[in-house]
Amino acid sequence: MIDTIPRPNASLLGLLAARARHSSDGKLAAYAVGGVTAAALAAYWAGPGWEILISAATCFYCFGVWGIADRELGERPGATPAAAAALRAVRLAAAAVGFSAAMFLALAMLASALGRMIS
Repeated sequence: MIDTIPRPNASLLGLLAARARHSSDGKLAAYAVGGVTAAALAAYWAGPGWEILISAATCFYCFGVWGIADRELGERPGATPAAAAALRAVRLAAAAVGFSAAMFLALAMLASALGRMIS
């Protein structure tokens, strides 16, 4: 396990990274599997607010995948350059998709709170 303590004035991204680095492998895998399962169930249901549920589930999935890739990258300092580059790419992709899902979640919740606006 990578031992890092977040700074007292850490940003949200710093706190999430520290949380992922302190989580067990099983918990990170549970986040990833649970996120995929919840997103699939929300897509199958397709009821009111399904896009909010899918984006929240995607955030959990990406958190788990990012944590697993970060842990593997930190625990394998002697990895081949190709393997390290692949882990960095997975970590970057998970961060980008997770950030996009979080922004969509925030905007979808705002749109749901405001409701239909007719001018």
